[in-house]
Amino acid sequence: MSVTADVGQPIASTSTAGLAANGADERQIAIRLSTKDPKFQIPPAKFLVPASWRRFHLSELINKVLENDSPIPFDFLIDQTLLRSSLGAYCAATGTSEEVVLEVEFLPSTLPPQLESTTPSEDWVSDISLAVRGAVLTASYAGTLSLQHNDLPPPSTLTFAGHDLSVLSTCYVPHPVGSEDKRWIASGGMDRVGRVWEYSIPPLSLTAQPEVPAPTTLYTLSLHQAPISSVRSRPLPAVPTTATSAPHLLTAGWDGLIGLWDLTPGVNEGDADLEGADRKKKRRRQSTTVVNKTPMAALRGHTGKVSRAVFDRADVTKAYSAGWDHSVRSWDLSIGAEISSKTSDKVLLSMAQLTAPNLLATGSTDRLICLWDLRTDATQNISLTLAGHTAPVSAIAAHPTSSLMFASGSYDSTVRIWDARSPKQALFTLPVPKKEGDEARAEPEKVLAVDWDGERLAAGGEGARVISWRVSGQGEPVANKE
Repeated sequence: MSVTADVGQPIASTSTAGLAANGADERQIAIRLSTKDPKFQIPPAKFLVPASWRRFHLSELINKVLENDSPIPFDFLIDQTLLRSSLGAYCAATGTSEEVVLEVEFLPSTLPPQLESTTPSEDWVSDISLAVRGAVLTASYAGTLSLQHNDLPPPSTLTFAGHDLSVLSTCYVPHPVGSEDKRWIASGGMDRVGRVWEYSIPPLSLTAQPEVPAPTTLYTLSLHQAPISSVRSRPLPAVPTTATSAPHLLTAGWDGLIGLWDLTPGVNEGDADLEGADRKKKRRRQSTTVVNKTPMAALRGHTGKVSRAVFDRADVTKAYSAGWDHSVRSWDLSIGAEISSKTSDKVLLSMAQLTAPNLLATGSTDRLICLWDLRTDATQNISLTLAGHTAPVSAIAAHPTSSLMFASGSYDSTVRIWDARSPKQALFTLPVPKKEGDEARAEPEKVLAVDWDGERLAAGGEGARVISWRVSGQGEPVANKE
């Protein structure tokens, strides 16, 4: 039996009897294959294939049509549902007639994630960044930051201590031109003071173990009257210019304020009486070499806690925020004003901008993930809702290159990987592994932070540890996998 197109030409001359389930199911189902990925376009055609075919067989068919030397795994969507069974079983489960032509979209597959490591932390992990290759940056409820970096001499860890209370958020900050030998990190937390840290990694030596200088606080950021829940830096432009290369930072707090900061040395420095500035801490700062920064702008509009504020990936004069007042807001940073406010009935705990244009993903207390259409002419605020978590969704991280993929973390003790093209179910659900000796624990280990660099997915939370998975796929040849 050959797989045939509707024009009657055989696509594969080899027999497919071995691809059927033991050759027992010879029923034929008509399918039409298509993809939105320009790298994998195939001629439009209808195929008659065995009802017993599953993902593997369909992937094999596409690889033959594409004449790929190295097989590429694909996933398949039918009516926004991932195919996780045979075509015949799908039709039976959904009540779809086998007489109709199934419209099947294929996309590069993400292979099942593999648990890579678990690393203990001082306390609950509140934020994670994998933005630097070979490094893991974490914030913890112990009031410290931890940087594990492959370029550091053993034990390969730097600790940043200075916050008086729990740290809730951290990020890397691109250093200004002329400071290439120094590296910056920003943080904020329960003590209401933002901090910008400076550290360096000495070159490796073959003769002696290099001494690593202790990190220092470069700036304090005084604005907020309540805990700082979010710090995020402005991404570097593709082509740096004098106007856009200065390091900028957004802070957001439980006081409903968003702070915009220029971290260029010598700019907006001083101890002005700002909202939330603690006088005792101010006097303490004046007696040290730490410089206090004042914000370029304080953005007002939220009427409750702000969970996250981020710069737009492509246009750094724009920013987005989400919070407990059920709203997602857009900001014009060039004038320090709100552009739009989109509302919902949800308390928004987390937010990330996808790499697809005009899309934000939020996680909420009602266990749902929502995709928000940022276009001003959008007919509805929430374009898609994804269900699967069984507890509040506390963290969202976008895939750095795949436009519609992201990961989520929840109080239900799971991390899930999603593709917006398959909103009815997650691609993968990753349970947080039980600690040794804690297998009988019934309560879930809440996940509070996730990040994804495309190859590695990391999560942390109340288990006081960082859990990492290796995530492969995204259309890379199988032969190239480790």
